[in-house]
Amino acid sequence: MEERYIVGVDIGGTWIRVGICTADLKEENIKRKLTKTGKENQYSISTSVNKLLNELLVENRIKKEQLIGIGLASAGPLDIEKGKIFNNANLGFKIIPLKKPIEKKFPGIPIYFINDCNGAVLGVHYFEAEDREKDNLVYITISTGIGGGVICNGHLLLGKEGNAVEVGHGLVAPKSKIQCNCGAYGCWEVFSSGTGVKNRALEAISEGKLNTDILLKIVNNDITKITAKEIFQAARKGDKLSKKVVDDCVFYTTVGFGLVNNFYDCQTIYVGGAMMKDHKQILPPIIKKFKENPIIFTINNPPEIKLTKLGDDVGLRGALALVKYKTENHKVIS
Repeated sequence: MEERYIVGVDIGGTWIRVGICTADLKEENIKRKLTKTGKENQYSISTSVNKLLNELLVENRIKKEQLIGIGLASAGPLDIEKGKIFNNANLGFKIIPLKKPIEKKFPGIPIYFINDCNGAVLGVHYFEAEDREKDNLVYITISTGIGGGVICNGHLLLGKEGNAVEVGHGLVAPKSKIQCNCGAYGCWEVFSSGTGVKNRALEAISEGKLNTDILLKIVNNDITKITAKEIFQAARKGDKLSKKVVDDCVFYTTVGFGLVNNFYDCQTIYVGGAMMKDHKQILPPIIKKFKENPIIFTINNPPEIKLTKLGDDVGLRGALALVKYKTENHKVIS
C-alpha cells in the first residue's frame, strides 16, 4: 500500500512556506520549500503555492493521488468557506482567491483553510505544548503584523468566518492619531509589530526631539535602511529614540497580553514571529511585570509566557496539524 501524505501551506506577509509530510507527521519526514510572498497580482500567491507543491512532489517522487489533503494557513481575514483572503492589510490586494486556482491544479484533493494564527496554535498544540497547557492555549505572532490563535476549554475558537482572535487590531490606544494599515487608529499592531516599530522610529526621527545618533550610524545615515532589527540593535547600545520605541513596543505588548488573558483566561501564551529575534528585549520585561504587579494588566491569574521553539515553522506545522485533526475528527476542531 502506498504511503499517504499531508500538505501544509503557510502564507505570510513576507514568505510563503509549503511542506509535505507522511500522515504520521513525524518531524524527520517534513520536507519544505519557501519563497517570497508575491504581490504582483491577485493570483501571485496561488501560483507560488502550486509551483512549490509541484516541485516537492516531483523531488520526493510523490503522486497527487497519495495526498490526503492540503492545509492552508494564511494571514487574514480569510473566508474559510470560499477559500479567499479579504481586507488584508499586508498582502497587496483586498481580495485574493486561493481555493479555485489551487483546486484547478490539484483536483479532488480536500483543501482546508484556516487563519494563520488559528493554524499556528494547532501547530503548538500538536508539536510543542505540554498536556496541562493543551486545553487553554494561546499563540500570538508578532511579525509584519500581529495575530493570535486560541484554544479555550479544549476547542479552537474560529468565529463566524474563521477570523476570531484578530488581536493585532484590538485598540490599545483608542485616542491615538496613529493609523493602522487596516484603517483604524490605535491598534496594538501600530506600536508593536515590525512595521509599527519601524514607522514609529521614522516618525520620531522626523520630529527630531530625541537623540538618534547611534541608530543613524548603524544605517550609515540612510533612513530607508531602518527596520525593527536596527532599532532594537540601537536600543541595546543606548540610542534614546530607539529605546523609547522599544519601550512602547514592550508596554503595548504587555497591554495586549493582559487583554488576551482577560478574554480567554489562558494557561500559557506561546509567542513567535520575526520580532522574536529580539525576544530578550521583549519577553523578560513582560514576564517580570506579570509576576510583580499583574493586576495593572489583567484581572485573571496571569498566564505563563513562552517563546515557541517551532520558530518560523509554526504556521506550516499548524497547517499540517489541521489536516491530521480534520481527518481524525479531533475534538479540538469539532
